[in-house]
Amino acid sequence: MNNINNNMNDFEKIKKMYENGFRCIRYDDTKDGDMSIYFKNFDNEASEAMRISGFEQKMQIKNFINNNSMK
Repeated sequence: MNNINNNMNDFEKIKKMYENGFRCIRYDDTKDGDMSIYFKNFDNEASEAMRISGFEQKMQIKNFINNNSMK
């Protein structure tokens, strides 16, 4: 139960980061392991990294990143 809450918090945290100007610059996803995501805020040069686990969580975050990336 607690793990799901943490996962939701990760997704909410990423949405907040996007609202604050951060963008994903790269993610590394392994089939059976964690996904590492790297963010950068190009306005103030801040950077941030996160590790995400769980298939559904990774898919939700990847979809969000892909839908909100600069094309």
